[in-house]
Amino acid sequence: MMKIQASDLTISPEKITSWISQYDIFLANFTGDNDGQNVMINSQGLTVNSFHTETGRGGYFSTTSGTSEGQTLTLRGSLLAYKATQDRSWLTRSLLLADAMLTVLYQGRSIPNEPDVTWVPHWLFNTKKDFKAQEYFTNYKAPFKNGKATLKINDLFKVFSVRATNATLVWDSPFSVINGKSYQIATIEYVDDNTATVTLSDNTVTADLLVVYGTNTGPIIKKGENYDAYPIWRKLQEGETVCAIDSLAWVLDCFKLLYDATSDEKWARALNSTSEALRHAFHIDNSIVYITPPRLGYDIFENGIYRYSTRENIETYTQNKKTGFIDIHYPAITKFGDGQIGKGSVNANFGSDNYIHAKIGSDQKIVMNLSIDEENVYDPDKRWVVPIHLDGSGKVQTFDLKKEDFFKSASIFWGPNYRGHAEGTIIHDEKSSVTSETIVDGNTAIQHVEMAKVTGGWAQFLFGLGQTPTFPFDFRYKTNNDIDFVVRDVNDKPWRFRLPKSNQYHLITLEQNLFTSDDGLNTFPTGQFSSLLVDSATSSSEIDIDYIGTLVTLPDNTNYSTITLSYSGLDEVNVSIELIAPMPTIPLAYVPYVAPFDYHLLEGNVNTWRGPAYSGYQTPYIWQEIPDFNDEFGNSNEDALNTNVRFMSDAQAAYRASTGIIGGFAPVYFWNRWDSIQYEHAPDTWGWLPAPDPNVNWGGFQYRAIDSVARVVRNNPDSLQAISIAVNFFKFIDNYWTTDFNMPTVFNEDEAPKNTYDDTHMASLLMRALINVYVSVSSKSEYVNETSVILKLINKTLNYLDHFHIEISDVPFSQSKLEGTFSTEPSKGQWYGFWGAEIISALSELLLNIRSEQTITTRYVYFESRINGNSRALTLVNNSQYFNTQKGSPCVITISGLNKSNPEWDIIQNGKIISSARFNLSLASNQRLVVSSLPEDQYARVYNEDGTYTDVSQLQDFNKANFTKIPEGNVTVIAHIEHTAKFSMEFKEERLLV
Repeated sequence: MMKIQASDLTISPEKITSWISQYDIFLANFTGDNDGQNVMINSQGLTVNSFHTETGRGGYFSTTSGTSEGQTLTLRGSLLAYKATQDRSWLTRSLLLADAMLTVLYQGRSIPNEPDVTWVPHWLFNTKKDFKAQEYFTNYKAPFKNGKATLKINDLFKVFSVRATNATLVWDSPFSVINGKSYQIATIEYVDDNTATVTLSDNTVTADLLVVYGTNTGPIIKKGENYDAYPIWRKLQEGETVCAIDSLAWVLDCFKLLYDATSDEKWARALNSTSEALRHAFHIDNSIVYITPPRLGYDIFENGIYRYSTRENIETYTQNKKTGFIDIHYPAITKFGDGQIGKGSVNANFGSDNYIHAKIGSDQKIVMNLSIDEENVYDPDKRWVVPIHLDGSGKVQTFDLKKEDFFKSASIFWGPNYRGHAEGTIIHDEKSSVTSETIVDGNTAIQHVEMAKVTGGWAQFLFGLGQTPTFPFDFRYKTNNDIDFVVRDVNDKPWRFRLPKSNQYHLITLEQNLFTSDDGLNTFPTGQFSSLLVDSATSSSEIDIDYIGTLVTLPDNTNYSTITLSYSGLDEVNVSIELIAPMPTIPLAYVPYVAPFDYHLLEGNVNTWRGPAYSGYQTPYIWQEIPDFNDEFGNSNEDALNTNVRFMSDAQAAYRASTGIIGGFAPVYFWNRWDSIQYEHAPDTWGWLPAPDPNVNWGGFQYRAIDSVARVVRNNPDSLQAISIAVNFFKFIDNYWTTDFNMPTVFNEDEAPKNTYDDTHMASLLMRALINVYVSVSSKSEYVNETSVILKLINKTLNYLDHFHIEISDVPFSQSKLEGTFSTEPSKGQWYGFWGAEIISALSELLLNIRSEQTITTRYVYFESRINGNSRALTLVNNSQYFNTQKGSPCVITISGLNKSNPEWDIIQNGKIISSARFNLSLASNQRLVVSSLPEDQYARVYNEDGTYTDVSQLQDFNKANFTKIPEGNVTVIAHIEHTAKFSMEFKEERLLV
């Protein structure tokens, strides 16, 4: 790694240190609760999103709020500032921030002793002062006249929708789709906090209509309390955590830096747990699902899900706010009716390796039916059904349903699983006994019959058949006892067959030649049966009976179009659906280990809605930095890293495909998965809008992306793909950052990037990326031109920050409350906590990567004296003292002026050549060759008159040392150059302090 030379920077290290110190003063001045205004960090240690009054993300969350983004980035920046400056005020602040993060964002949960993937930070909390949560109401009847109504409602904050009085909401949310007549709202005028005038697009409407609205009348969200902002500002449900997935990488850095700064083992435990959480959060499956909960609070019936009911009391659908599951309430009915939820146009094939994975629960013991139809239009001959037997425990049960589980019941004459009942009659004498009950074996209902008879008695079970079969027919059963299957002929004469014993279910085809009458006949008469029964042939016997008839199961490779879950029972019941999906899953691109959009946990369960993947959310370097692993898929850290870097490279290719420009990143990848496809992009494609976070053109996503890739380069300077991504981006920015202050901040689809506003936080992200790549590749001759561009951009970012920096005045904060910051809108008092965090982080990284010269005690410069026509000599004394810790002092040799031959030199001590150098090149009269053997800055360059240079390391004679050092003591240097050239040398005289 080669650090940056201070003299190459336009801003001195001293000034950079001053900036960091001034921001420390700014934070210190605005740490505390004050009056709920002018707060950066409250007394508890929670950060704010904005110093100024601004509802976050365009009104999405309260102006009093802080986010995990701001908390973790401020903590990381403070720890890096401490590392760079050793100013303990930064460490003190870091420990305050860390304690608040554990108490609030981690909801008071202790750092786990063993990794716990649910131990992650919540994203949104209240920092400045108490405020009221919001509430929404869905059935306010308002009189509209000529399409207009004035609403008088206390603390009204929003009107969401208007509908007819007989219309309903499809799900419980102010954003619900309306089932029935809805009215488009043209305008809403909020006259005051308690009054709104609503005007419909249709000005002919005069009627009472139902209005959905929200008010600021909910319970108090206290300072220091977590909350969520969707669908309204609300308290969290018990066990709920909404984790911003990109914050996990930032918190990983925090725990690592906390451990380095304090050596406290608890931070090592936190680091290990977060590493496991990252692996868990950055994995998705179920590329295709049929029925699954939506993103919390969104439309249950999206993505082709439908409902249909013939029940006299129609079932209702809600999303459970605790589990996130789809909850269905079926009221009791008095006559047959069927309630269905399903998905059409699935267009799937059921092969031998396929199965349906269902996770369903109920609070009553019931049977539901899961059916698949070969056609979109119902045809009983093309419907295949499997009963789902729910135990009523209220817990979700898992069913893996293979093709042999799906059947047609038309040819089944008796069987509780297939006919929905098990009618029968027990027959015995007064001293014998028979019991019969339906039990569930796996997911199959079977009839369990126990028979006990005395000598001379009888014990039988008579099948209740609406229609009796004829020979041959199948009988599936299991018994270890002597039991006769008895068929009574049309004359009611019994014919018997002793059933073979079997520990497992046995399928036998019963034919007439198997049966013998009680009087010894063996020719069964023609005609119908009068009855069928089983008869115990011993004193005690048991039998489990599956069915009588012919079971037709789903053929291999059947195509099906629709899948439906239905309930037709009379009893009231509550059903929960977590998932119904085809298996095995279709492999997804970049999975696992590319971060999806969302990580929402309820009671430790991850909501199945994960969303598409944003390039600006990715942090590929984490796979280089977390502990080594090999997962259940055979993936290692390297596999995860390669997948992530490939994703970023493909994002660049997609940006080029859209804009024709090399270097930027397409913002969003839409997987071939239901929660990506819902945004109406083709599966497995890149795009912009529509997307769950609409700010896809925000420059921060671009600069965060390159910042993360650059850190991959820092961790591994030989990562060629990451270097290529970084270099392409830097050239891209250099091309469009054409003046001092027009840094690109907006990256739209189908056009070049542009500057529509200023953003010092983006500049700092770019700076940190540039630093990481510079120190990694600047010593490599193949990147000499790129290094020049990188250094140019580092200085541009420094000048940009310098332009916007607000110096602390002689009387601090007398001129502006934003003194010490880098606000681009100081007249508006505008400043964001995460901006300052990233700027301080980047400046600290720069200080840590500036080359230090503090070991130099004296610098000697020697010029040559001529000893013959083409040779020069100089004699010197090196008084360095290394105590055998190294051999010789590094030096910088300069040859300038016309020199057509290959310059070379020898280092001689005690009459022996200690080392030599030779470069196979010639110099023009206005050029100079500079060769440095400084360990932190080793290079060989030819400089031109205008200061530009070319790396010539590849032109060295590889049989010689070339990057020579000066040994301790008396030394002679012989330079072999032409008389038109000049030779000079400077070296470090050093003494090791012990």
